[in-house]
Amino acid sequence: MEIMPVYKQSFFCRPDREDGMRLNVIYEDHTVYCDMVVDNRFEGYHDVVHGGMLFGILDVLMWHIIFMETKKVGMTRKTEMEFFKPVMCNEQYKAIGKFDRVVGRDIYASAWIEDSEGECYARVTALFREGKNLSAPDFLKNLDFSNTTPEIKEYFMSLLESETGKV
Repeated sequence: MEIMPVYKQSFFCRPDREDGMRLNVIYEDHTVYCDMVVDNRFEGYHDVVHGGMLFGILDVLMWHIIFMETKKVGMTRKTEMEFFKPVMCNEQYKAIGKFDRVVGRDIYASAWIEDSEGECYARVTALFREGKNLSAPDFLKNLDFSNTTPEIKEYFMSLLESETGKV
């Protein structure tokens, strides 16, 4: 079980961001996940979490799993989101992301939200495109590694070893 680094300005994951969600993303067994309880600040209807917030959470998880499985920085290109049941505010859920495959520069991943019984409430499948000409030093300086293990930090920092310095 490894805690993932946080984008320093992340609305979803930055632990000290008062207006954010403060999610703690974990990598384990080729999967990323986070336990989540979303409060009423993010409701779209009385006591129901706004679907856009759910998509944002799942998008973050897919980005992390893509990086961990491919060491590629993906940019969301196309998504298909399905909502099966309302995700209620102030109740415990788990969001999970899985890597699917790479075809050329296209990267496929999926993520979903489930309850403690494993029932799926929302699911997204997505196509990400590998970013072009991204500077590894610029990318890495925007990540906070303070809660990660040395091994995770080393994995991310290995981007600096590429010949071009691009990710």
